[in-house]
Amino acid sequence: MSTAIVIGAGVGGLTAAMKLAHAGVKVELYEKSPVPGGRCGRVEVGEFRFDLGPTILLMPFVLQQAFASIGRKLEDHLELQRCDPHYRVHFRDGSRVVLWTDPAKMKAELEQIEPGSYPRYQQFLARGKIQNDAAFEHFITRHFSSVLEFVTPKSVPQMVRVGALSKLWSHVSKYFADDRLRQALSFQTMYLGVSPYDAPAVFALLPYTEAVHGIWFPRGGMHAVPLALAEVRRLEGVALHLGQGVKQVQVENGKAVGVELEDGQVRRADVVLCNADYAWAVKHLLPPALAAPRSAKLSKARFTSSGLMLYLGLSQRVEGLLHHNVFFGRDFKGSFNDIFEKGRVPDDLSFYVNAPSRTAEGFAPEGKDALQVLVPVPPLGGPVDWKAEAGRVRAGVLARLKDEGYGDLEPLIEAEQVLTPDDWQTHHRLERGSNFGLAQNFLQLGPFRPKVSDPDLKNLFWCGASVQPGTGVPTVMISAGFAVDAVLAQLGMARPRERVA
Repeated sequence: MSTAIVIGAGVGGLTAAMKLAHAGVKVELYEKSPVPGGRCGRVEVGEFRFDLGPTILLMPFVLQQAFASIGRKLEDHLELQRCDPHYRVHFRDGSRVVLWTDPAKMKAELEQIEPGSYPRYQQFLARGKIQNDAAFEHFITRHFSSVLEFVTPKSVPQMVRVGALSKLWSHVSKYFADDRLRQALSFQTMYLGVSPYDAPAVFALLPYTEAVHGIWFPRGGMHAVPLALAEVRRLEGVALHLGQGVKQVQVENGKAVGVELEDGQVRRADVVLCNADYAWAVKHLLPPALAAPRSAKLSKARFTSSGLMLYLGLSQRVEGLLHHNVFFGRDFKGSFNDIFEKGRVPDDLSFYVNAPSRTAEGFAPEGKDALQVLVPVPPLGGPVDWKAEAGRVRAGVLARLKDEGYGDLEPLIEAEQVLTPDDWQTHHRLERGSNFGLAQNFLQLGPFRPKVSDPDLKNLFWCGASVQPGTGVPTVMISAGFAVDAVLAQLGMARPRERVA
């Protein structure tokens, strides 16, 4: 039986492990943390529970097909609930807009901001469907080994069609005159840690998929996704070693032959598949002769934003908040320029508040509340001293919530944890504290992004947010599928390529 070691029990590592095992490979999965999940982990502070990172699930059909590919049903392992409304967006002028799946409610919301905008919204969604379908068929579900595969007489028209060569903000501005609607229908690129002014217009597929496929909440939170995957990997016979981190990939004669664990033990296998953060793993897990030049090259790459996280356990429920809430600062464009160009925290913050108790129990005791706050901030490498800045950001968030009518939360805080970019890098091993890995501007898409087969070491493979096709829970699962295909081909066990609808 062929053998594989998978590094990291995030969504990508778990998906790859269960697929490899189902194909007949003996898999050992090593995870440094005491629980699986990676960025989809869990934070527990006293009697309160929070998702560590992602809180919004899009494109549930990708999960369904991942389970179906090994003969299982998603609903047997994970319960999903649709969130409608999606979220409430708060603007600095005091106005608000709630985004819905329900067309009649969405029409009423848009028309009160910009009269006559709903027909253009329908046109925006129709264009979004074209972008979504073409992107999935020609780019997202394809792995590119070279630029020549990416840029062909057939693909170039498709790039133009999906908007890969234009910017999202300009695209959205063609449909809406009011900047508030432009903001509400373009900020979704921050799911990927990139600015709507820099993101390709193809990412209009995000507000499209929200409107058509919906925003979903797994019962138990986003951490329930890796828990479901972990249960399936057990059923498929994958050995999961929690609390056992990998120190280095073992190399002999230009081939990966196993790993050295942090406790000094060496484990050998026919192939190694790494789901750790790509840039961090290149620097820390590869032999020094390879790590140095590869890391030097990656240092010039563009990274996504980081996030300053507040996990707040409150003594009483905050009235008026929806499950998902977005707050924009005064200078929308300037805030992105601060984060991505100047490497500083905007003076007037934009942020997101997740209040999962609006949808499900189990996050806070009865009558109390658990709020997760995400403030987009620059990755490490700029002038910010996070020990000093974290307090200012925290105070700014609480002041804005009070200004918006949600009350003074300070005296209600019973339990609290703060994560800064320093923590993301040190404790969660994300290079530069970048929550989403490498950015997805045009020159870091497709073949310009790391491939699943290592360019220098035979039998070493990669999957995850920085690897093709890109960041986000569904795309990381697609990345794992790419990696599994490459591993099985290397082992002479190739299977028919999956197709994601």
